[in-house]
Amino acid sequence: MCLIFCLPHAGGGAHHYFGWAAHLAPDIQWEPLDYAGHFSRMDEPAYATFEQAVEDLAAVMIARAGGRPFALFGHSMGGALAYEIAQYLAARQLAKDLSFIAVSSALPPHRRDPNMPRYYELPDRDFIQHLIDTGGMTAQLAAQAELMASYLPLIRQDYRLYHQYQPPSHPPLSTPLYALWGEEEEDRNDNMPAWADYSHAFNGSKAYPGDHFYWRHGLGAVAADISAIASQASTGQTCRR
Repeated sequence: MCLIFCLPHAGGGAHHYFGWAAHLAPDIQWEPLDYAGHFSRMDEPAYATFEQAVEDLAAVMIARAGGRPFALFGHSMGGALAYEIAQYLAARQLAKDLSFIAVSSALPPHRRDPNMPRYYELPDRDFIQHLIDTGGMTAQLAAQAELMASYLPLIRQDYRLYHQYQPPSHPPLSTPLYALWGEEEEDRNDNMPAWADYSHAFNGSKAYPGDHFYWRHGLGAVAADISAIASQASTGQTCRR
């Protein structure tokens, strides 16, 4: 059994990824996580810093894994968290049980634009329109005023957290790393292959048809590739794509 923890995008939650399990190989235990202060963890304080998120999520994973090997899949902000968690574990000699990480639509640390727009500071109307334009929210959902009143602050906090993330200088990982993204993300097309610089065991990269949420357009293909990566990791093989 291969245990894979899934880290959501900014404002996302475990529930966004529940449908994946049916498309993955039967020997994969798919475990999407919620961030503190979000959804199933609403009674907890939200993270104040990116570093706090890394420490908390690493502790959650270690506890849930119970000594078993595990892997990480992180989309967008979740991809950056997956990378930093891998570094956190490596620095503490705890990475021996980390099988691989799959970084989805998260720019490599040195390719992040330090002058990126502060979307989280936009007025509600403009911020919601940004979320709709990027596929992070439907117009139907945005029209539910009561839901938006409780949901928007979560998304803003995640955006703020990710914007304030200052990647430290780390040595390359020894953990296998794989990068994937949507081919309509033009900045990702140019930059995602640079994840090769962040692991001595880089597994390769692949662009899929679609936008930032490319897996919504072809989850079967994405899940098949993740299943293959998990199988290769369990046998000590690497996949070059």
